[in-house]
Amino acid sequence: MLSERDLSAFLHTRACAMVMLGVACVLAWVAYVKGDVVPLGGPLGIGLTPAREWTGTPFSSLITSIACTISTGVLIIYVNRAFNVFRSLTSLVAGLFFIMQTALPSVMDRFYGGDLMGVMMMICVVLLFSSWSDPSCQRRIFLIFFLIALAGFTDLSYLLYIPVLLLGCVQMRVFDLRTFLAAGMGVITPPWILFGFGLVNPAELHWPQLMVAWSMFSNPEVVTALVVTGFTLILGVGFTIANLLKILSYNSRVRAFNGFLTLLFFATGLFSIFNFNNFAFYIPLLNCLTAYQIAHFFTYRRNRRSYIPILVIVGAYIGFYVWGLAWAA
Repeated sequence: MLSERDLSAFLHTRACAMVMLGVACVLAWVAYVKGDVVPLGGPLGIGLTPAREWTGTPFSSLITSIACTISTGVLIIYVNRAFNVFRSLTSLVAGLFFIMQTALPSVMDRFYGGDLMGVMMMICVVLLFSSWSDPSCQRRIFLIFFLIALAGFTDLSYLLYIPVLLLGCVQMRVFDLRTFLAAGMGVITPPWILFGFGLVNPAELHWPQLMVAWSMFSNPEVVTALVVTGFTLILGVGFTIANLLKILSYNSRVRAFNGFLTLLFFATGLFSIFNFNNFAFYIPLLNCLTAYQIAHFFTYRRNRRSYIPILVIVGAYIGFYVWGLAWAA
């Protein structure tokens, strides 16, 4: 018979992450079939086609979004395995992320800039962490800022992460004049290429139209998204505070890795508040970073009954999903 300790251990396994992914896919499909999927927010693009317009049909958008969710989950597991940020192996972070994504069908069922941001930022995290105390890391730093600047032509929200990534360079002990120049060249190169090859006409650049914030509350899907996002923020802040003392006990390398992920979480939370008109853009990355904080907490507290709060969190997000469907109906 499965004991409480066995159940707690199972939640950290790859098999459990696969089960949670399966549940997430089923819930996403149910919402897709019911048609209760309304795009949230509006892309703040200035030159290139926004990500949500890259797919031609709702079904292809669903498949692309699920693929991005899986990729983000796999990458956050890889970050832990490659850089030992948890000081222990676990797949709980991916499983929680998959379930958190299902809370809002509009996020899980429609590909948009937020999905792309989740994948891109995890790639940037891998590149940044691999640069730890490496004096010859300029190519990786260039690539990080090149990707962010290029994506910024599809949505200005990406560009807010440029100063955050510069602070990440400081945390990785690689920030010097050469690194700064590599980052600057990374930011300059995309417009140089796009303008130089005529892919984007500078005369056609436009400042995106912003929605009046208060008018968003007339949409029940937006209200649901705001409640879920607020819950995720509160959850993430609580577990981040609980993890601080443990992070301080790590060596300087692992402390820097965890410090950057914590900085990234707080920055994403602040961006979702200050850039309120496009808060939905930050939801996938916010889910990923909150799942990281929760999984980190339970990784070094694998007591016999730790499965209870984990299942309560999973149940809360599934409850949000059911609430959203009921409201849409």
